[in-house]
Amino acid sequence: MTKLYRHQQELINLDPKKCLIAWGTGGGKTIASLMLAEGKTLVVTTKTVRDDETWQKNLAKLDKHRITSLKVISKEEARRDIHMYPYFDTEIYDESHTITGLNPQIVYKRGKGKPKTSQVFEAIWGHLKVQKPKRLYLLSATPIRTPMAVLAHAWLLGKDWDFLKFRETFYFRLPMHGREIWSPKVTTVLKERLGKAVQGLGFTGRLEDFIDVPEQTFVERHIPLTPSQIQRIKQIRLDYPDPIVRVEKQHQVEGGTLKGDRFNESEVFDTGKLEALEDLHEEYPKLLVFCKYTEQIELIANHFRKLKVTVLCLTGSTKNRLDLITQAESLSNCIVVAQTSISAGYELPSYRCTVYYNESYSTVDAQQSLGRTLRINNPQKNLYVYLLSGDIDKGVRKALSIKEDFNEKIYAETRI
Repeated sequence: MTKLYRHQQELINLDPKKCLIAWGTGGGKTIASLMLAEGKTLVVTTKTVRDDETWQKNLAKLDKHRITSLKVISKEEARRDIHMYPYFDTEIYDESHTITGLNPQIVYKRGKGKPKTSQVFEAIWGHLKVQKPKRLYLLSATPIRTPMAVLAHAWLLGKDWDFLKFRETFYFRLPMHGREIWSPKVTTVLKERLGKAVQGLGFTGRLEDFIDVPEQTFVERHIPLTPSQIQRIKQIRLDYPDPIVRVEKQHQVEGGTLKGDRFNESEVFDTGKLEALEDLHEEYPKLLVFCKYTEQIELIANHFRKLKVTVLCLTGSTKNRLDLITQAESLSNCIVVAQTSISAGYELPSYRCTVYYNESYSTVDAQQSLGRTLRINNPQKNLYVYLLSGDIDKGVRKALSIKEDFNEKIYAETRI
């Protein structure tokens, strides 16, 4: 018999026909949505999860469900083909924050204005308005990426929330170079109001609100920049007037590499971060490392392979990710180096220490990554270590720690 946690069982007993399920990473959204589904069921998910047949495997675990057929497609397939799909009794949108491409800007065509949207959101929203499935579930641990993402979730669920009123409430207008830019208002009151809006769309909550999760310890380890890094950063500040380019290049150097361009070859620098990883690996033979830049993933992998350590790399180009994760779980001494943008769709519960060599600028990536090593009802502690070398490392950490995306343009114009 399938064992359910109390919050899952309560949701299944309520049997909602349409809702957002926004429990924290590892909260059991997949199983709950499969048990709520009935009849012909369509799941839209990431390409990785589709290829790993995660949904089919979870369905096979259930001894009781109401699904007669299950079709799983990627969001790219949905963008391209969903308008041609037949009727499904149930539709489930996994990682729904990745399809909510709604912009506060209004675009005009033939004199008519409409909100600017992404192709995948436009395709799915149009499909839902035509097909009107009997059951609809949106799954995300991070639905509040932006206020517009919340509005997009509401529209997908058939709510008629007014675009202009919503924008007026949660955004302010900023004239820039002859055009208008809409930027989110950041106040405690509005954050609370936005949170309540999300709660009104379905079922929300942190994982620790429902079940026992391992104790989590967060540590910031400050790594001094080496002389070669300091010198290169000084030169970058002189050579690059564009603030976004300047921040990005400095962030790379803080991790020990600088990607080449048409004028310069790639560069590698001495960095104390590799020594810090060695120290952590001595204490934790199974180590998960998140890293933003592919050149630095290679740097880490080459460094530890020279030390005869098994290193497995997980990037956007990695094929057969499920096989890699299975191998990583089976080894007693292994370092998994994952790109920060690949922070969802897999689990490494036997890895007790997660290291952020450097971080993505996205709060969504930050929150998703925290759940990769969680093992429910396990007394062992989970350690999260942030390696911080320079100003950009520290600026990114400061922004993400208060659940805000890091804005490199604003940072550069005010700090460097």
